[in-house]
Amino acid sequence: MAATSAQMRQVLRLLADWPQVDLPVISAYIDLRPQSAGDNPQVRSGEIVLRDQLREAERALEPRTPAHESFVADVERINRFIADEALPEAQGLALFACHGAGRFETVDTSEDLDDEVTVAPLPQLLRLARLADEAQAVIALIDTNTLRLFASRSGAIEEVGLLDHDNDEYSKHSQGGWSQARFQRHVDEQRASFAELAVEALEGEVRREEADTVVLAGDEVAIPLIRDKLPQNIADMVRGVVRIDMRATLQDVAAEVLPFLEMVRTDAVNDAADRLVGAVRGDGMGIAGLDETGRALEQGQVMELLIDQDADLGPEAEALIRAAIATDARVRFTQDHSGLRELGGVGGLLRFRLDASA
Repeated sequence: MAATSAQMRQVLRLLADWPQVDLPVISAYIDLRPQSAGDNPQVRSGEIVLRDQLREAERALEPRTPAHESFVADVERINRFIADEALPEAQGLALFACHGAGRFETVDTSEDLDDEVTVAPLPQLLRLARLADEAQAVIALIDTNTLRLFASRSGAIEEVGLLDHDNDEYSKHSQGGWSQARFQRHVDEQRASFAELAVEALEGEVRREEADTVVLAGDEVAIPLIRDKLPQNIADMVRGVVRIDMRATLQDVAAEVLPFLEMVRTDAVNDAADRLVGAVRGDGMGIAGLDETGRALEQGQVMELLIDQDADLGPEAEALIRAAIATDARVRFTQDHSGLRELGGVGGLLRFRLDASA
């Protein structure tokens, strides 16, 4: 099962607290798709890149030193993990290891990854932070007697639950001596009862997935029923309705929902960037530029860190992300937002200001 964005953010918090030790830390983002290896599906290109890069890094280490011993132990652990433990359905793998520090963290993802292996004093977080910047969504596909639940997982959709109500009772009563009005009341009561069960199941899945987004899908009869019964906290998460047939395949659901979720993410981050630009130019509850943003992060002022994913921030980007995660600031990435680019490609919405007027 691929990691959710919530699980990725948990790993990011662990990585941000990585102890500073004088030992090499391996950060690897590798493509695990067999088809990417050409005519030999048994060999995955990511494994080849990983093996070659680790061999080159080992040659740069002085033999029989703590750094070398830690690195060799990491290589052995990584090889065992990929051979025996990595999920066979995973598209990509993010991996962070330092044997001497007692750390080994992995994240399976459904996203296609470009191979990248780094050996440095600290884990490299930028790419994992990008992967985690997506809507963590639960999708409820519903009619008047069936609920299918889906969840987003790092660029993919997985079906996670089914609630089915036998509606044979409707047809049995419809052939009896009931009046049409009495039968309709009975049907309405059955539908309302099922909607309550569906809402309960949806609430449970939202909690399990730590979701911040809900998408409703189905027909025009069932969706109003379930919307009317949603508690306020769930209703506030609903970002829209899409029309999907109840018999749709998982691939059909993904084809409809994934572009919708990307639109939700883009709209949300662009709104945050708009607010940042306005704050920087207005009331001061925003900060921009590498130096000023870095200082605000050190003071714990930043609530949301925004980065233009095409901005050339160099190694400073890693330091900003590490500081943001360590202070529970959300990390978000924009693309083609002219206002943020004019401010240097990076900035933060603030929790508070330190000036006297605040």
